[in-house]
Amino acid sequence: MAASESGFTSVLSTALLVPAANQDRPQLAHRLDGRYGAMDPEELLSLVRELAARVDSAEVDYVVGLPEGGSLPAFAFAQVVGRPLILSTRLALALPGAVSFEEPHSGLGTVHHVYGLRAGDHVILIEDEITTGRTVVNAVRALRRQGIRIDQVVALLAADDPAVWQMMRQERIVLHAGARLPCPLVASRG
Repeated sequence: MAASESGFTSVLSTALLVPAANQDRPQLAHRLDGRYGAMDPEELLSLVRELAARVDSAEVDYVVGLPEGGSLPAFAFAQVVGRPLILSTRLALALPGAVSFEEPHSGLGTVHHVYGLRAGDHVILIEDEITTGRTVVNAVRALRRQGIRIDQVVALLAADDPAVWQMMRQERIVLHAGARLPCPLVASRG
């Protein structure tokens, strides 16, 4: 097993589903996400370096991250590839060029906004996990409608569900995942 596979496999072995208040589905908790306990920033950075090595970021202008869980991986990825970072937010601001999209399953608010991009910019989207693919597809479609180029998405963890991977192919998205989440774990999320 390659070093990256063993590192991500180790993260998968400690992932678990925990009930979430005010949500109809449990939350996936893993040790690369500091919201659920102490995380080792060096472990995250090491695994992000391995993912970044698989990605062609030469033409990328910006790294875009989706809070909450995608903020730290996006920061680390932007640092590794030497590109500016933009994070989506749930705050609706009166700024020009806003790109808005739905995160349908969020219990925190379903609309995200991205500010600071212009038509012609080339971005790469970074996520902590992809379980259904709906949020990523919504974000990619919204960005593309504004003339922003996006063809790659990076996730620490992605569902090992053929439907998710087919959805990415249909949207012309190359998905780079550190590890694939077992389908029984993903199905438990709803």
